[in-house]
Amino acid sequence: MSHNAETLAYNGALAPVASFEPFSLRGRPLAFASTFATMKPGLSTFLDLSRWFAALLVVVNHARALVLADFPASASASSGGMPMRALYCFTGLGHEAVVIFFVISGFLVGGSTLQRWQQRGPDLRTYASARASRIYTTLVPALIVGIALDSAGLRWFNASGIYTTMPEPPIATITYVIASAMNLPAFLGNLFMMQGVLTQTLGSNGPLWSLACEWWYYCVFALGAYALTSAKGHRLGWATAACALAVLLPFSVMLWGVVWLIGVLTFRWVRSGAWRPHPLVGFALFALALAASRLTHGMSAIESHLFAAFARDFVLGLAYATALASASRLAHGLPFAAWHRQLAEFSYTTYLFHFPALLLICAAAAQSFGLHFAQRPDARGVALLLAAIALVYAYCYAASLLTERYTPRVRQALDALLRTRPALQVETSRSPASEA
Repeated sequence: MSHNAETLAYNGALAPVASFEPFSLRGRPLAFASTFATMKPGLSTFLDLSRWFAALLVVVNHARALVLADFPASASASSGGMPMRALYCFTGLGHEAVVIFFVISGFLVGGSTLQRWQQRGPDLRTYASARASRIYTTLVPALIVGIALDSAGLRWFNASGIYTTMPEPPIATITYVIASAMNLPAFLGNLFMMQGVLTQTLGSNGPLWSLACEWWYYCVFALGAYALTSAKGHRLGWATAACALAVLLPFSVMLWGVVWLIGVLTFRWVRSGAWRPHPLVGFALFALALAASRLTHGMSAIESHLFAAFARDFVLGLAYATALASASRLAHGLPFAAWHRQLAEFSYTTYLFHFPALLLICAAAAQSFGLHFAQRPDARGVALLLAAIALVYAYCYAASLLTERYTPRVRQALDALLRTRPALQVETSRSPASEA
């Protein structure tokens, strides 16, 4: 799932965001400063917490899959009592984190964009500039650095065959031979968001699949929203284009787009001022849905049926949306708001950069120190797990200082470039929503 939002435009202004990105005023254009000033502290800190914690869940899930044996295959885990069961439960929430990211993306990108277009008319140029600068400022370096790390691992740390064969015993995060996806077609396919559509994810960077999904949700949404907010004479053409693109994409990709749309509807729910549940109720419902989703992992009746798997994620998405809406009732920010903000500021970079580095660390440890993949969850295994996570987080933070931090500059340059070209002018809809 960035792949794959910089922030929420709570009062309807378009935010240059991608779902794994931070909520922060630092480096933002002045046009967005008033947007953040009007956002309730409870909602903003809950979004910050959601971003960084979901990114952590993804990293921890991937690290555990590489370092420790799966729970059923580990005798020591099965006999380790509640602490070991809790460890495996917590480190198995990576998929749920991606579902949360999808809802956040729809909330931030889709909801704020639709409201702004209804109020001021559609603006594809600004939308495209925001999406492209936010996604590609970090994605392009992630592709280059990721393939470089995979190449280093293939050349110097492949004694285990992790890069050239399917691992045995199987590792859930590696579902294809990594070396087979280290080529120019895969690089170009990932550059143009075709992973999972026409090509494999580049090298070991399997998490990029969800970023492609989000990109195509952005595209289909933009065409559909343009149809809803433009003059009546233009609507059929834009709606047809949205439907055509949706049909051309894989069915499973578009099916999970419904989860993304939950976020769009949640934004409108929050902005409408309608009744929202008490935060304790919203958070409790989300916790129950999260536990139910985790406990159904591995059930063949769900995993082997597309619509059953979607229904599970749909329910989880609804539950998180309820928690998000309820958080908007909080009068004050959550504790440690500054920490949440700082950790969220590089969550997008973390998602894109972490896996090739994580695999290289584990491959080097296996070859240099005799630490095997998927080992028993004893003290040594848990220590390696924690060390790998710490090293990867330090690496991702450093990478964010050279990539994600420069997004405002890239956005400004792209805006300046696009301003030199004629804008697409469309008459604003006369619907009541557009005049609100």
